[in-house]
Amino acid sequence: MKELSRSRKGFVLVSVLILGVLLISTATAFSWFARTQAKTLGSEISSLTNRTFAHVLVNSVIGAVSQVNSKTNYDSPTQKWYQPFVIAVPDMGVWVAKVTPLDDKIPLRNLFLPDGTTIRGEITEAWHSMWDKLRRRELEQLVLDFTDRNKKPRVGSTERDYFINRPPFDISELLILSSDIDTDLLYGSGGELGISDYCTIYSDGKININVAPLHVIELLPGLDMGGTAQSIAEYRKDKPIKDLQDLQSIPGAGARASNQLMNIVGFKSRYFNVRLECLTEDSEGGASFSIVFDRTLMQVVRWEEL
Repeated sequence: MKELSRSRKGFVLVSVLILGVLLISTATAFSWFARTQAKTLGSEISSLTNRTFAHVLVNSVIGAVSQVNSKTNYDSPTQKWYQPFVIAVPDMGVWVAKVTPLDDKIPLRNLFLPDGTTIRGEITEAWHSMWDKLRRRELEQLVLDFTDRNKKPRVGSTERDYFINRPPFDISELLILSSDIDTDLLYGSGGELGISDYCTIYSDGKININVAPLHVIELLPGLDMGGTAQSIAEYRKDKPIKDLQDLQSIPGAGARASNQLMNIVGFKSRYFNVRLECLTEDSEGGASFSIVFDRTLMQVVRWEEL
């Protein structure tokens, strides 16, 4: 009996020790969980605060850029309101904002005449040249069939059951042509340019010559010869190209400013990118946003948190 009693006492002691260890482990785990949750909650609050302030800031930018629209006939990075600006916000940090005019590439959503099928004559040459630059001329007609309104194949092309037969909502929709267009061709790879370097969905139908990349200017009728595109790129570094007269004053561009160029080249933008960055001493408190807005409709059309 004594041995049985001692055995029971030993069992109870071991049980108490195990229970004690379990309670300590549980308390430690709960403490760790509580700290993690508090940290997560703090991070979520910080993210929400940053997002809310970004909304307020972007709405202010949209209003300001819309006011500018009524005062000038051009949009150029040389204008003071498109320079980076800094805002110090108490208890948040420093916000850096940069507004950039878009409408800077071949307008992928404006390739066709109102019938939705016939490619605009003024875009044709640039469209041909782009596929030559990409060394994928065989895709030129296929992409037109993919995005036009009808289901009748073009000469040398084909129509497939899964074609969207409408302008793309996002350039990434071209990846639906998975057997023909991959991410490397769409976005570029290994220093090679891709379709997205030449085309955009953020355009009102014309290419703003003040912001178009050099490789896009070189696609335009008459501007790909004699270093004219380079002359335009150099000219606009110091002052904006305000109108066709300014463009014609640039060496090499005068005689080439044809009716075709008038219908594809513009000097203003409808779409703008706003890059916002919040800088804080706390590495986890910062935030970065890339936002596109439509000045005509005065609304955000793309919101990306980086």
